[in-house]
Amino acid sequence: MDTFKIKANLPEDMESLLKGLFSAGSMPYELLKQALEREFRPHGAPEVKKMEIDRIKFKPAAGNGSFRVVLDIDYTFGCEDLLRARKNETSEWTFSTDTEDGYIIFYSSPAIDSRSTADEF
Repeated sequence: MDTFKIKANLPEDMESLLKGLFSAGSMPYELLKQALEREFRPHGAPEVKKMEIDRIKFKPAAGNGSFRVVLDIDYTFGCEDLLRARKNETSEWTFSTDTEDGYIIFYSSPAIDSRSTADEF
């Protein structure tokens, strides 16, 4: 499972904040893109081409929520010199807020393939 955190002013409108945080080219976008490429790695060498955030849910009293990422991915298969484009792949994410320090902590789907040094041998 991948996690990362972002320093942010925590507004009441979490949907607008998340969509703004994950705009193309931003640091949070790049962190999410890298995590998604690890998640989809078992299907080939993935490259995220486009992603959108939807189904944002936030429980202010609990300080946590969830969202879905809908993405387009190109998979490269070097040995066969193939490229396969897939559209509308999805990944579910959860998050919690740290109101004292002003962070949002993002947690990936447990399906993400975590790298292990044992995999290198």
